[in-house]
Amino acid sequence: MKINTDPKKVDEVLSRGVEDVIVKEHLRKEMLSGKELKIYLGTDPTGGELHLGHAVIHKKLRDFQELGHKVTLLVGDFTVLVGDHSDKDDQRIELVKSQIEENMKEYKEQFGKTVDLSKVNLVYNSSWLKKLDFNDVIDLAKIFTLSQMVERDAIQKRLKEEKPVGFDELLYPLMQGFDALELKTDIQIGGSDQLFNMQAGRKIMEHYGVKPQDIITVKLLIGNDGRKMGKSLKNYIPIRSSAFDMYSGLMTIVDEAIIEYFTLLTRVLQEEISEMVKAMGEGSVNPKDLKSKLAFEVTKSFNGEKEAREAEEKFKKVVSKGEVPEDITEIELGDVGKPDSKGKIHLTTLEILVASKLNQSRSEARRMIQQGGFEINGEKITDPNQIVELKKDDVIRSGKRGFVKII
Repeated sequence: MKINTDPKKVDEVLSRGVEDVIVKEHLRKEMLSGKELKIYLGTDPTGGELHLGHAVIHKKLRDFQELGHKVTLLVGDFTVLVGDHSDKDDQRIELVKSQIEENMKEYKEQFGKTVDLSKVNLVYNSSWLKKLDFNDVIDLAKIFTLSQMVERDAIQKRLKEEKPVGFDELLYPLMQGFDALELKTDIQIGGSDQLFNMQAGRKIMEHYGVKPQDIITVKLLIGNDGRKMGKSLKNYIPIRSSAFDMYSGLMTIVDEAIIEYFTLLTRVLQEEISEMVKAMGEGSVNPKDLKSKLAFEVTKSFNGEKEAREAEEKFKKVVSKGEVPEDITEIELGDVGKPDSKGKIHLTTLEILVASKLNQSRSEARRMIQQGGFEINGEKITDPNQIVELKKDDVIRSGKRGFVKII
């Protein structure tokens, strides 16, 4: 494949959704030269579920593929045993080999929704890291100081809170840096929270007389509550969401995040995004209309255009107009509760909502009821302890999107 050296395309790849580029002048020159570059992303398979925050980096890798460059996905099957704590407040739980393999299988399936897997070089860092001996580790450690290793915010926070910091965690940047030395790629990409580890790679490469890699850090996607998207905060949208759930989730983001989502998760032209910014500033556009366009574009990229269109129509009926969905989930009456001596089932509203599994936890179900988000057959009930008789054909609603029918 011929390398695309269009200056406009190159500049967009190096700026759109990008936090930092090290060294930008050098990398831009390389990309304009027509040389095929190698870019890599490292991932520790700690879990099987990815969210749209991960997709920001995947989109950037796809951009490089479309320019004709080569992508390497490095699987940290060795580093995962230690864990990266660049954005963690506690120690990571160790995984067994079978968990790592299963997680990676799921990761690839989601990674492939954005990146062309047929053009990805897959490598595992255990193939070289497990060969290092103690002398090798000491040589790597000499390149850094203790103060450099503990100055990271996540480590400092835990030290101040007197939480344990394992010595093995301080070795993580050494291992990731050695990955860079072993791969000798032109570029490493990661989230902005990975900058220290990626710079460790440059430092190790320079120490051993190897041309240091350039670095691209992408901006971190915020969740629907305005905070950084993450599973621990429960403010994320999974990549494997159904079309309706993804579309609905995107419709709940704060207005201030609309432009950022367009920039990071779509490839809508920058000129069009600039027009959106102008229209929002002038108040000539309803943010809800822009969210609808955003939700459709993102859902289409992960689930297909037909599914995105159906999700859009369903959202309008169920959420905007309050109609009961045609594909409503059904549960049997006997699975919700046991009948009394008269053959009737009487339960509190909280027991009913918990049994319907429309909420992630009992406490979340209680809050949903108290905040007015619970209905039975269209009747709103705000007392979680109110006892009601449950019958067949009753329709339970939790929030704007959760429906269950009793059969």
